[in-house]
Amino acid sequence: MPPPRPGIRSGRCCLTGTTIQRVRPRRPGPLRWLWYAIGGTLPDAYRPWVLWDLSAPTWWLRHFARVQLMFLPLWLILLVPGPLSLRFSMIAAGYVTGLYFSLSFLEDACERRLVRHGYPTGLNRRIREEAAGGDRAEIVAMYAAYHWDRPD
Repeated sequence: MPPPRPGIRSGRCCLTGTTIQRVRPRRPGPLRWLWYAIGGTLPDAYRPWVLWDLSAPTWWLRHFARVQLMFLPLWLILLVPGPLSLRFSMIAAGYVTGLYFSLSFLEDACERRLVRHGYPTGLNRRIREEAAGGDRAEIVAMYAAYHWDRPD
């Protein structure tokens, strides 16, 4: 296999086990990302980015960022007449409730997003589990090699 070029990584396909070359996925522009963040479906050209977005090591932080965007309209409650403390407590109650349910159904929401973009059900969890297992195996092998060579 030729050496990888910048922006291209090689690896193994999690479904077939064959060696593949992956091209860095094309990111959507700001307007398309806003559409995606509020639950819209992106065109097929962005499918690899959607898969990467929902299976990267920071997938849960990305979900949290999308949720924060959806909570922005809560601040319109400040325009409602009444005591300021009441308005802030309404925002806090809505924010805490929404955050609780959003984080409770975190994996399901990401799974539905992948299915909407044409990926099979369960792919997201499978990718994360295989990546976690591979990382653990590397750490165990490194730890064993380090302690195997020590004379003590």
